[in-house]
Amino acid sequence: MAAPAVAMDADPRVITLVGRGKDRENQDLQGEYHRISAPALVHGRPAYRKPGARTVIRYWSPTDRWIIDREGLQESDVCSAYAEQGGAQHPAREDLVWRVWESQHQQHVRDPELVATAAPPALQVLGAASRPTEHAELRGEYRLVGLHQGRVAYRKVGAAGGPCLRYWPAADRWLLDEAGLRNEAEACSAYAEARGALSPGAPGLVWYVRDAARGCYVADGGLVATVAPAVVELLGREASKENVIMNGSYHLLGLHAGRPAFGKADGSGHVIRYWPKEDRWLVDFDGLQDRDVCNAYAEAQGSRDHPVDSSIAWHVWESTKGKHLTDRTVCALSAPHWIRISGRETGKENAAINGDYVLVTVVEGKAAYKKNGTNHVIRYWLAEDRWIVDLESGFDGGDVANAYADAKGADNPGSSVLVWHVWETAKGRHAVDSEVLAEGLRHAAIDPVQLAALVNARPGCQRGAGAATTTTAPAPAVPG
Repeated sequence: MAAPAVAMDADPRVITLVGRGKDRENQDLQGEYHRISAPALVHGRPAYRKPGARTVIRYWSPTDRWIIDREGLQESDVCSAYAEQGGAQHPAREDLVWRVWESQHQQHVRDPELVATAAPPALQVLGAASRPTEHAELRGEYRLVGLHQGRVAYRKVGAAGGPCLRYWPAADRWLLDEAGLRNEAEACSAYAEARGALSPGAPGLVWYVRDAARGCYVADGGLVATVAPAVVELLGREASKENVIMNGSYHLLGLHAGRPAFGKADGSGHVIRYWPKEDRWLVDFDGLQDRDVCNAYAEAQGSRDHPVDSSIAWHVWESTKGKHLTDRTVCALSAPHWIRISGRETGKENAAINGDYVLVTVVEGKAAYKKNGTNHVIRYWLAEDRWIVDLESGFDGGDVANAYADAKGADNPGSSVLVWHVWETAKGRHAVDSEVLAEGLRHAAIDPVQLAALVNARPGCQRGAGAATTTTAPAPAVPG
């Protein structure tokens, strides 16, 4: 008998499978899995799919197990890995023990390092935006690496054996430790009392930083671990409209007014910042100010840690109307800035799909890309849940495609697991080309001190001739 249905609200939307050694069989099962909306439940439990792939994590009620199946949602107990269910309503339980198929042993072998978790796959450690040199050694992106002391652990990107975020059970604390993942010491650069928080990125944690001069740890409200993205892509404002130069890439600066702030790295001084008095995200061409004057704003809706949310509407200042007007085409995304397609053999039909495509707009609610100097685009086609490469009709070509890949939950086309089908006239159909690869490319990280200098440069002298026709002095946000 299948288990009773569970409330979907209790189930995480995204889970991450991590911890399998990179040289071990079936290590490619690792990664993010997104909850499948249809069917909502499989054998009375939620199911999860790896974006762009057939691989799923699903419940199998006859043996009361969570199963990782490369063949998708099927009625079978054949699997690449499994865990005894043990009463878990979803597979993101760090106490589940996974057994992974190993051909050498012709059986599933226990892997205590493998874990499925709802903890964020990445965190950003930030300091105060106004003090960019402070905690420089700790700032940066930290990636989930597995379990340590029974809880999730993170390591700073590009710093093997260096700074990490780890749990210390003896004191029930989350630690920022420059010495890496160690077991023998509570010593650290900073700590936060866990008090039930299952991740160091949980909201509300207060971090205490080691003060060498005073010989103690001191609370520092400017230090935080957050799920905010490293770059926010703001786009959609039409070229003919006022304040079009709000479009662009905004890099993570640090904390301002208690939330992450983002700034352009082009010397314009443009920022996205939080305004707590009205709970709003503001686009401000005058940098990190403590006032409600802005060129555009969006309601933060209470608990949002960053402005990337397709459900919020942006309101942009228009001088002719004397107020901010809603612009439904403006959107803040966390997506690759470029998509590079390669692998289609020169001389073959539709070899022109190869090349670099830059993020320029939103189509069907997802990022859309265009190759410079051409009409070649990559866009999403909602009706069939596909990513389409269109070399002829641009963003208005419907389901006509020179190449396509079934999205299967992939939020952008820059995924190595997508299988691309390319049109071949001789066959009269799209044929799989296993050599074609779409790679997502993002902006390189910018040194916080350098970025702060660019953002804090007085933009007033830079907005003259080049931008005077598309922007005006900002105006206060409309009252709530």
